[in-house]
Amino acid sequence: MVLQQGVTIPVWGKAEPNALLTIFLGQRSIQTTADKDGNWGAHFKKRSASHDPVALVVQSKSDQIIIRNILIGEVWICAGQSNMEWPLSASASGPAAIEKSNNNGLRLLDFKKGLSTYNVPYLGEDLQKLNPENFYSGQWEVNSPESTAPFSGVGYFFGEKLQDELNVPVGLINVAVGGSPAEAWIRTEALAAHPQLDKMAQGNWFENKSLEPWCIQRGKENLEQAIQKGLVIPRDELGYNHSFKPGFLWEAGMVPFVQFPIAGVIWYQGESNAESDWRVAQHEALLTLLIRDWREQFQIKNLPFLFVQLPGMKRSHWVAFRKSQQKVHDSVTNTGMAITIDLGNPDDVHPKRKQPVGERLARVALDRVYKKRIVSHGPILRSKRIKDGKLELGFGHAGKGLKTKNGSPPVGFELIDENGIWHSARAKIVRANQIILSHPHVKNPMSVRYGWAPYPEPVLNLYNSADLPMAPFMDHE
Repeated sequence: MVLQQGVTIPVWGKAEPNALLTIFLGQRSIQTTADKDGNWGAHFKKRSASHDPVALVVQSKSDQIIIRNILIGEVWICAGQSNMEWPLSASASGPAAIEKSNNNGLRLLDFKKGLSTYNVPYLGEDLQKLNPENFYSGQWEVNSPESTAPFSGVGYFFGEKLQDELNVPVGLINVAVGGSPAEAWIRTEALAAHPQLDKMAQGNWFENKSLEPWCIQRGKENLEQAIQKGLVIPRDELGYNHSFKPGFLWEAGMVPFVQFPIAGVIWYQGESNAESDWRVAQHEALLTLLIRDWREQFQIKNLPFLFVQLPGMKRSHWVAFRKSQQKVHDSVTNTGMAITIDLGNPDDVHPKRKQPVGERLARVALDRVYKKRIVSHGPILRSKRIKDGKLELGFGHAGKGLKTKNGSPPVGFELIDENGIWHSARAKIVRANQIILSHPHVKNPMSVRYGWAPYPEPVLNLYNSADLPMAPFMDHE
């Protein structure tokens, strides 16, 4: 495994009541005593990153546990739904990455869900996996073709770039679950205490009108045969357990790691919260609550939280959803957002190009978390002025200059006329960080928008010198 550098390292476990324990991490040792219930814990002093493996040894009388081949470096959690879960083997550039994956400094914990989230019945032993402590399974593995193939493609490319740029060991923990809504990843106590979201944690979740109907339907499809047969299904005051139920994935997937020091979180989720106007309206509060509550539970005040803005796809509510993601990015400190509007597929919710997604997240981390002097974000509108009936735009984050991928003029800009009608604008890059927009029917171009469609067509082509695309925006309300 990899342990987080630069922080105290906790070790905890169970032993015989009042037992004396000696714990070694490499050459350092600590002694501690279990309490009357057998619980014990100890902390080693912080360590710097190292590729030299050490062993963790826990000893009490004649009993001994040894965990070998531990490195010290940077540890990140990869969470969300299917696009984070999507395996490297099924990613566009995955086969080539798998073939050369033999980097000892990259370690992977693929914490896999125990049950399918497709329309299949849960019966027999499956039902025991609906206890949070039984839902996931997995163990740390060294980077190899065998371990990387099923691992998150986005997570893998993120970790590989971090490892290459930082030259320290990197550990990745993947807990993503396909189809999972954001509320499944939030403590029910936190939902219940929120003035806008409290109804999500009230009553039987199968009947809760504030939750996504599709998620409820899938829960019923998975469990209806077991319910009809009268089988014992784990449940609590919110009803039967399921990976889409509010709070379940927090309990099953995150609680096991809250004591484990990490550097940050990468998050690719949203499709299940973008099915309707009222679901989109919940999202800003949901994601904000998730980030703040995770920081509180991990006891890391400004835990870095980097997320993926949904790419282009022909889904009617995705424009508003991307806007809600932008609002979270702008209002919650120490967050970062990878722009992927150019990487989508009009009809496939699982676009296959995962390498640029992971690498863009890594660029954000290298800039925001590790303070590397690199361009980590696409162009951002900084200024505008009307001149001779045209709109001059100035951009930040242009790097060494704006460019288009295909050498054609920029596409995707629109100007609004006096009647409130948007017109596709003619755009021209005139300086390294400036663009002039015009349209013959818009004489007083006050407002502009860019990429403001579920799946912008033609495909957006404006980038900065770091090959990072501009995020969709609208400066008109």
